Amino acid sequence: MTSGAEVIGNPWATIWTKPRATIRRVVETNVHYQVTFLAILSGALIWLERRWSSPSTAAAFPMLVVMAVIVGAILGIIELYINGALLKWAGGALGGVGSYAEVRAALAWSRVPVIVAVSIGILAILLGTDGPMLGGPGEFSESGTSVLLVHAVLVLWGFVVMLKCVGEVHRFSAWRALGSLLLIVVVIAVLVLAIVLIFGGLGRVMHPLISV
Repeated sequence: MTSGAEVIGNPWATIWTKPRATIRRVVETNVHYQVTFLAILSGALIWLERRWSSPSTAAAFPMLVVMAVIVGAILGIIELYINGALLKWAGGALGGVGSYAEVRAALAWSRVPVIVAVSIGILAILLGTDGPMLGGPGEFSESGTSVLLVHAVLVLWGFVVMLKCVGEVHRFSAWRALGSLLLIVVVIAVLVLAIVLIFGGLGRVMHPLISV
């Protein structure tokens, strides 16, 4: 397996319009190519945008920003591995054949539109424009509304790219990739419901004893 970036090309550009071909080229050339970097970058930028969107940031600006970036970077990696494991399992349950590393690569590279969206939001905040997380309903300026719209479109396209990339590494359609996401949601919902019912039942059983 070749690891040269020249073989992979520029996935930062091609992932936007050719997500399936891009992720296939990445996993066939070097499945780990920039995966950790993308997870760290997306997590750090998302938390940085959240922190700068908070009115309380000015109170302890340097420390809060540094902490947000560090926490976001760590959570970005954790999220990648957890979501990768879940989509590896769910995809496999629906007939997918992607490996754990391939699913992680698909998730990481599908974050490119999100990274761009958050970067635009951060730039808007730095320029004094309402960012995508500032203000409530009816409180956005015209420029802030434009940024919010661009932010939303890019995040939505990132979701579409993610479905296509996950579908490609699992060798099935984007619709089945969506099905794997829904499967995860259903399983988690069932588990949460079961826990609530179990502990709720135990609570009712134990209530008379506790009252005594």
